[in-house]
Amino acid sequence: MASYDPLDIWRRPERSGVGPKPKHSRAAIVAAAIEIADKDGMAAVSIRRVAADIGAGAASLYRYLNSHDELVELMVDTVGGEYDLGPSAEPPRAQLLNLARQGRTIMHRHPWLAPLLLTRPSLGPNSLAYLERALAALVTADMPSAAKLQTVAMLTAISSAFVQNELAQSAGPGTIDDGAKERLQHLSAAFQSGKYPHLAGALGGHLEQQSPDETFMGVIENYLAGAGLPVSVGFG
Repeated sequence: MASYDPLDIWRRPERSGVGPKPKHSRAAIVAAAIEIADKDGMAAVSIRRVAADIGAGAASLYRYLNSHDELVELMVDTVGGEYDLGPSAEPPRAQLLNLARQGRTIMHRHPWLAPLLLTRPSLGPNSLAYLERALAALVTADMPSAAKLQTVAMLTAISSAFVQNELAQSAGPGTIDDGAKERLQHLSAAFQSGKYPHLAGALGGHLEQQSPDETFMGVIENYLAGAGLPVSVGFG
């Protein structure tokens, strides 16, 4: 079996001209898949389930897609279109903070998205438009081009990891949240033992005094400062 090529979906027409007039569209198929994933999780998304939801036969969807992997690629790129990528006169740091805020909101809107951004980022038009906009924010920053690209990539990675942790903490009974509670109890006991004073000082009670929004922005701001975008004249 040939290996999956994430570029193939973007290289060919939306649908082959062979066969009867199409009854559906790639956009409608992807919209149905996103709705399923938002409601029931990524594991529930299958060609058969999506076909049933749009009133089609599973085989007919292969006129639009070659595989489930292509469907996922389209899903990731489609939700990437939810960013507001309009121009801004703000300093580079402020622009990246705004993109990070938007990304967190989108990942909460689509809880299946965060892990995919870490493991298989899309190469579609919306994803490339986001990358272009983020790099445009850094056009005046005194950084090599490669460093700018890495800064943007790490911004996405850190945001994705943060959101995954948020979602894990807010999961319902019987899910990963139970493990999170056990870890917190273990840390609490460790702090009280007095064996880890520096760790206790760094973590104990600090995050509880902040809202999730404040914590997120603090994480992103610390990263940007370390990447060469501190709060200073010209960076905001």
